[in-house]
Amino acid sequence: MTEELRERYSKEIERASDHFENLVVEQLARVERMKKDDNWIDYSKIKPIIIGVVGGDGIGPHICREARRVLEFLLQKEVEDGKVVFRDIEGLTIENRAKVGKAIPDEILEELKKCHLILKGPTTTPRKGDPWPNIESANVAMRRELDLFANVRPVKVPELGIDWVFFRENTEGAYVLGPKGIMVTDDLAFDFKVITRQGAERIIRLAFDYARKNNINKVTVVTKANVVKTTDGLFLSVAEEVAKEYPEVEWDDWYVDIMSAKLIDPARRSQFRVIVLPNLYGDILTDEAAQIQGGVGTA
Repeated sequence: MTEELRERYSKEIERASDHFENLVVEQLARVERMKKDDNWIDYSKIKPIIIGVVGGDGIGPHICREARRVLEFLLQKEVEDGKVVFRDIEGLTIENRAKVGKAIPDEILEELKKCHLILKGPTTTPRKGDPWPNIESANVAMRRELDLFANVRPVKVPELGIDWVFFRENTEGAYVLGPKGIMVTDDLAFDFKVITRQGAERIIRLAFDYARKNNINKVTVVTKANVVKTTDGLFLSVAEEVAKEYPEVEWDDWYVDIMSAKLIDPARRSQFRVIVLPNLYGDILTDEAAQIQGGVGTA
């Protein structure tokens, strides 16, 4: 039966094999870049710090405008002293993105790369049934192109004993290859998930560093390594290795499904402090956590 299927679907199998090979080569190249890239930015040595303001579309410009007002108030002295400059970047709308067929038009991406920080409003991500072409999420593309690997989300509700800081890996997992799945036949679809040792280590190390510097004696690692054994297994094994360098920081690991329940468990939730996790799980759990705090908009 196996050989019969190989012969019947030889073209489809070859196309899928070529597709997967290209993904492997792409990710191996990314690993090599990460091995060489240790140039962390020291913002204390930059003047001025350029904050790019990207309104987005839909309600994005309205949200961004009010967020900018708050930032300008908080940074008034820095702006007056020439230490901070705000720069408007127009055009990251679904209309413009659809027109060129890209998550981020080239000229906008170049402007983003000239900034040190970006204040970005929401942008539309097309889904099935929308009138827009199926282009990639602007957020996912921006994280990948600018290597914004750390999505740090604090959640604090003192009256509930909640004081969490989530470290969500932002450039790997299921999302980074989300638009690169393949329909092998009309009946068979594949998507892909990628975890690298380098990508896992830098986000996990950042979480442990944060705990150490802030005298927090607890880091929780969230995976589904009991089922997703290879990628989540690598993430968890890297956490075990990194944790050895922080003997003063207690750590544990939870599976994402149980963790989602424990976040709303009054008897348990106050025990969590710093939480580090892969991309998809981080997206879901931080939205859940933000809802406890007051709404997903606070994530």
